[in-house]
Amino acid sequence: MAARALRKGPERSRDEQFVGRCRELAVLHAQLGRVCEGRSSLVVLEGPAGIGKTALAGEFLSAIENAAVLEVSGDDGESELPYGVLAQLGPQAQHVPETLAGLAAGAVPDPLAVGAALLELLAQLQLGTPVVVAIDGADWADLPSLQALTFALRRLRTDRVLAIMIVRESDHPRLPDGLRRLLRSSAALRLPLGGLSARELQALSARLGPVRLTPQAAERLHEHTKGVPLHARALLQQVRAETLADVDAPLPAPRAYATLVRGRLGGCEATAQRLLTAAAVLGTSAPLHLVARMAELAEPLPALEQLTAAGLLVEWRTGAGVSVGFPNPLVRAAVYHDLGPATRRRLHLLAASLVDDVVHRLHHRLAAADQVDDELVREVALMGRRQAAAGQWAGACGCLTRAVQLTEGGPDRDRLIAEAVEALLAAGRPGDAGALAARVSPGGDPGVHGYVQGSVALVAGRVAEAARLLDNAWTHAGGTAGPPGRGAAGPLARGAVRESGDGWLASAVAARQAMAGLLRGCGGDAARWAERATTVPDGGGREFVRFARLVGPGLAGDVERGLAESAELPAPAQATAGELDALLGRATLRLWADDLAGAQADLLGLLAVGAGRSAPFQLLVASTLAQSEYRLGRWDDAAGHAELGASTADDFGQAWLAGYAHAVAALVPAARGEWERAAAHVRAARAACAPGSVSAQVSTAAAEALVATARGDHDAVVTALTPLTRTDLPDEPAAVLWRTLLADALVNAGRPEEAEEVLVPCELLALDRERRSVLAAAARARAGLHAARHEPGEAEACYQVALEHTAKIETPFEEARIQLAYGTFLRRRGRRSAAAEQLEAAQLTLSRLGALPYLEQCDLELAASGRAVLRPQDTARLGLTPQEHTVAVLISRGLTNRQAARKLVLSVKTVEYHLSHIYTKLGITSRTALIGKLSDLGE
Repeated sequence: MAARALRKGPERSRDEQFVGRCRELAVLHAQLGRVCEGRSSLVVLEGPAGIGKTALAGEFLSAIENAAVLEVSGDDGESELPYGVLAQLGPQAQHVPETLAGLAAGAVPDPLAVGAALLELLAQLQLGTPVVVAIDGADWADLPSLQALTFALRRLRTDRVLAIMIVRESDHPRLPDGLRRLLRSSAALRLPLGGLSARELQALSARLGPVRLTPQAAERLHEHTKGVPLHARALLQQVRAETLADVDAPLPAPRAYATLVRGRLGGCEATAQRLLTAAAVLGTSAPLHLVARMAELAEPLPALEQLTAAGLLVEWRTGAGVSVGFPNPLVRAAVYHDLGPATRRRLHLLAASLVDDVVHRLHHRLAAADQVDDELVREVALMGRRQAAAGQWAGACGCLTRAVQLTEGGPDRDRLIAEAVEALLAAGRPGDAGALAARVSPGGDPGVHGYVQGSVALVAGRVAEAARLLDNAWTHAGGTAGPPGRGAAGPLARGAVRESGDGWLASAVAARQAMAGLLRGCGGDAARWAERATTVPDGGGREFVRFARLVGPGLAGDVERGLAESAELPAPAQATAGELDALLGRATLRLWADDLAGAQADLLGLLAVGAGRSAPFQLLVASTLAQSEYRLGRWDDAAGHAELGASTADDFGQAWLAGYAHAVAALVPAARGEWERAAAHVRAARAACAPGSVSAQVSTAAAEALVATARGDHDAVVTALTPLTRTDLPDEPAAVLWRTLLADALVNAGRPEEAEEVLVPCELLALDRERRSVLAAAARARAGLHAARHEPGEAEACYQVALEHTAKIETPFEEARIQLAYGTFLRRRGRRSAAAEQLEAAQLTLSRLGALPYLEQCDLELAASGRAVLRPQDTARLGLTPQEHTVAVLISRGLTNRQAARKLVLSVKTVEYHLSHIYTKLGITSRTALIGKLSDLGE
């Protein structure tokens, strides 16, 4: 009688706390699919203890259906029990071979015989369904079981069997030589597991409850545990929520891990214990000579030798001598938190007297502080201000919030709270900023109160509320009521700061008001507030002030002024903090002025040096870079950077910029027909829109319209964009490009007169500012309007004008849309040959971009023009890659190598490389033969 597995499908319950491992799960499911086709597979899950190997296997096994599942596991206590692992198979199947059945009764047959019986069992089981065999803890399994498994696994070829071997190391010395060779050979697929990401730890914290970690707290937990799920889960369950949330407080080690460390340390001599304690107080690493002085050891090497042998310290040599550190942060945490408070204070004071670095010395003095010390507070606050001025927001947060904690209530404390709130918002910690802002003294300075509450409201996206609070703060800071404006007494006559006013506060308020002006679409107000922020006595430089000074006038229509002012800025790598803000402003202006290559160059440089900058700065760099790459036709890069901007908005609470970031992230998915992803970003953008934020409203409406345009839903475009026609919007043409989308939709909806009303203001602005990208889109829309009015001569002239504009700037998608519309127009006029020329050019670009909705429309028009449509899948049968297909089509149409390179945004050498491969694969030697080959294929 044939064997039958007792378990088929997902019997085991799902682990509700399992997170992450999407890639690994996808690989396992793909291997199961391979097995279902009759190709056996051996997968090795390997990684250190606690990394989640067993959990991953369990998640996979609980999800599969219609497969026989066999699970066995090794155990340290049974590693000497013959066939302790394979004996576990007996209860999991009926009618198992006699040799396997006898294992549970204590029989000890030859491993080869057991291996043959295992093959027999697998052969019988796979007759009815694929088989999944999971061997957990193979490095603890008994030797006879491992030998029998090796025999069986080596003979699986065309079987419907997926074997999952779970080990710490695939070359673990306890494994037999033959099994080690098999696991590390090409016959096995190795899946090494690393730690969970910070985002996955954030999800884990939400599932464990009661509090979901902030992105910063999750990142801190990731650094502390290296993402090892065992340790992270233990800390989430053992540590108080307040400690987990406070990113400035040290984390302990999990209790079980701390016990392990204490046990190892207890086996070391007293000198070694003193050395390790000194190292723990000094930090994650330090020079050996400094650690020895702390431990009062004249000869530290014997103690170091003990600690390295115990796995408690590691050493390395540098040009300055020997340094020591901990193998992971948990070891240091276990040692440090085991110290009593008096010992910690004594050692931190000793460390403060020994270290040379000012920041480290201050850190040790803070750690030793147990009462208010005015001099220490002043030093800490000064350090925080220096770090803030340098854009080092994470460090500034720690110093300034600590200074607040050490200061008694009063005006000085409220001022420190204001500075700490500013740093927390820049670091992407709006929740902490809001909590701290609420601690401003109720009867204190109303200017400080208005500033901190207005700043929190602004970053939360409540622009109108923020403006009211900041107006009040400006008045109490010494400024006159109302925004700064231009009058007879000079550009700063209104909104000036009285001599008795507070320069720092006035500057801070003006800087916030400048950004609020940009969000409201009031470029002139933004520029004047930025000017005020830089001219207030003792105001100092503030983040985004130079950005607003450049972008504000540009939004009001004077892009050239900002470009002239920023022409001499240094490269990002050599720029100061204020110059980085200005470079971001210049990149934005270059984007609007159609200098896409210049914008991209600035933004790529800023991306490379902006890792330590504020969360909103990093968001704006990533999202603006995505916009430039989208228009340049570098869509894969654009999609990646747009997702980075959107995730920064979500992860770091940047609600004020989330609408813009998600709208940009919808661009590529919309054009590629990835409807679910595009819709998700549009929903997120819409959710972030708040009254008063014109920039978010425009960005979101434009993103909705682009999705609807790609779907061919003209009524939805009109619905999304019509409200913008009733809004006071900026004068920069690139910021009102949505008008061409609306005009197109109105024409297609049979409403030409309304289309005329929408299009004329856009055309006038674009002509006045010489914005070729806007002129091209407007000419395309105007051509469609003429065609709808049965004015073919005027329509064709507009299409040609549109193409003339795109020939002078690099905007491949817009050019392809013009060619598609022009070709469609010509085909409907009966000029099929001319139509095909435009449509084929559009097809090539749309295919390269992956703009499927537009490509499908183009293919239909080409077919209606009587041209065969040659797609990448057609030439793939001849062995050509998608890139080679595109090069072959261009060359067959008569383009030179240089012209093809320019069209594809490649180097000439790359085109030549592809062409040589095409000739080899097709067995030809000339362009004429290539044309013939592709013509034959298209028939």
